[in-house]
Amino acid sequence: MDNIIFLTEPNAEYRDAFYEMVKEYENSGEEFYFNFYKKGIEDFDAYLQKQENNALGVDIPEGWVPCRTYWLVNNKKRLLGVIRVRTSLASDYVAKFIGNIGYDISPLSRGNGYGKAILALAIEKIKELKLDLEKLLITCARDNERSKKVIESNGGVFESEIFDPEEDVYLRRYWIELKTPCNGN
Repeated sequence: MDNIIFLTEPNAEYRDAFYEMVKEYENSGEEFYFNFYKKGIEDFDAYLQKQENNALGVDIPEGWVPCRTYWLVNNKKRLLGVIRVRTSLASDYVAKFIGNIGYDISPLSRGNGYGKAILALAIEKIKELKLDLEKLLITCARDNERSKKVIESNGGVFESEIFDPEEDVYLRRYWIELKTPCNGN
């Protein structure tokens, strides 16, 4: 069977795959993502509950917006990446610096087209959910050529660069249109 990939909400079926992904970040020395996910290893059930609450907009930190998390997995139950869909830009920080979408591909899965795939699948998921979004803001670090290519290959149109003083990085801002033009029907 070929490598079939799809998005799923975080769930207990992929607990071992989640642990493996977090260990990949640790072993590759990527402290940011290891620290981002390690609470999920410490208490996986609480991690799942937090993801569900974030999607519903329950108990989210001040200055943030509801966020739906999806895992990119394959038919071999391997977790290849994670994408976060922020359902609004109602926060100044979100609207300026991080946008509607954040994603990461696990270290051992990079270079296989999964970045392009996870973003394309998330765009389709957003359309299916009929979220009240006409376009998506997505950002990436100025020097992140892989993300730049992923965003542009999914229809991202460059808007501007902005400096994020909190992260000490210049970010490229892109917009992806969700609404298809009327074809006269």
